[in-house]
Amino acid sequence: MCRRFRFLAAMMLLAALVLAGCGTKDAQDVVRELSKRSEELESYMSHGKMTILTGKEPQEYDVEVWYKKPDHYRVALKNRKKDVVQILLRNQDGVYVLSPHLKKSFRFQSDWPKSSGQVYLYQSLLASILDDQQRVFEAKGKEYKFEVSAKYPFRQNGVKQRILLDEDLNPKRVEVLNETGQVLVTMEFDRFQPDASFDADAFEMQRNLNSVTPESRETLAGAKNQRNEAVAAVAPGYIPEGSRLVDEQTVKSLDGEVVIMRFAGKTPFTLTQRHPRASAQGIPALGHPVDLGGTVGVLLELGDRKRLSWIHDGIEFELLGELGTEDMMAIAASTIDQPSK
Repeated sequence: MCRRFRFLAAMMLLAALVLAGCGTKDAQDVVRELSKRSEELESYMSHGKMTILTGKEPQEYDVEVWYKKPDHYRVALKNRKKDVVQILLRNQDGVYVLSPHLKKSFRFQSDWPKSSGQVYLYQSLLASILDDQQRVFEAKGKEYKFEVSAKYPFRQNGVKQRILLDEDLNPKRVEVLNETGQVLVTMEFDRFQPDASFDADAFEMQRNLNSVTPESRETLAGAKNQRNEAVAAVAPGYIPEGSRLVDEQTVKSLDGEVVIMRFAGKTPFTLTQRHPRASAQGIPALGHPVDLGGTVGVLLELGDRKRLSWIHDGIEFELLGELGTEDMMAIAASTIDQPSK
């Protein structure tokens, strides 16, 4: 009897261990599955809220991502405060930044997003996990949390990120942190659909440029009426040390006024402001879309000089100079929500 009891107890313990093992994945199991998914992923659609915490006040975006293998992307970013949508688009013709509310498109050469990952792109999160051999893993019930290095070249103060995946290895939440542990950016996913299907023209530039909401139609009509009005220029809140404003003038053009600010000193640069022109522009230069904490800009490399252009609050900005990328982004971001002069 005693022997039979010991046998039954041993069998129960073995069954419990087997069941426990079936329900729990370790880091190696999860990484192996993520690697397989990265290779086999054909398409997906995701949606969520991104919050940028590095400015005077949080900037919130609704973010919708469409992806189709091998390299078609559509990212729609809606600024919740301004109710304005910008679209980052990659298709067989190149990379675009589209402003449908202004009927404005900008096309440039880029390997985006391969060289400049984004917190809202599933591929960027997978690469961050798979490439970091020092990754920290934690299983939390039916969720999996990774702490890995951050790989966002235009947010260089973000050194670490926490990535939370659900039991199906779909993204739930991401936090980007600086070296002191302060959270700089959060991304909350409320929807992730792998193996999504799209219309044949879903990634075509003209279709996306024409995706105008009623609010966007009002903005477009207002922009057309503004072109003959004075430009409500703003001064940047940040100027690199050793530089200063030496000249400001307003000139007339066929498209209306242009305000030109020239800065001299250790790092000279020029900042121009005008009402947006409804146009399609293409620049044969290597560029990158950059998040400025309130709008999306286009950073172009022009030899030793850089050009950063962006649209915000009815004004089209262009910054040109021999500046470092971080300084250019800081100058641009400091114009957001600045009072007009």
